[in-house]
Amino acid sequence: MSDVVRDAQSHPGYYLPEHAQYRLQQLRDHMRFLARLAQPRTQAEEQARQPAIRLDELACCLELLAEQVTQALAQVQWPARLELDVSDNARADDGEAA
Repeated sequence: MSDVVRDAQSHPGYYLPEHAQYRLQQLRDHMRFLARLAQPRTQAEEQARQPAIRLDELACCLELLAEQVTQALAQVQWPARLELDVSDNARADDGEAA
């Protein structure tokens, strides 16, 4: 077992598998994109009462984001238990550092 794994196991906390962390990073980037998209680009858009993006389109985006966040949060492990994948277990059994 590597020092990194031992160190992670000695500190209580929440752990996410790598794919769930990646999903959250993608969600963050997508939310930043939507925020930029929603910003007015002209003075006329800024003064308009009606937003350039329809509310049903925005609702759809937010529903998809909520679904993605729910899937990522379902991967949270507590109490802090770190699951190794098969290749990490094999390396640990062989005495190799992960």
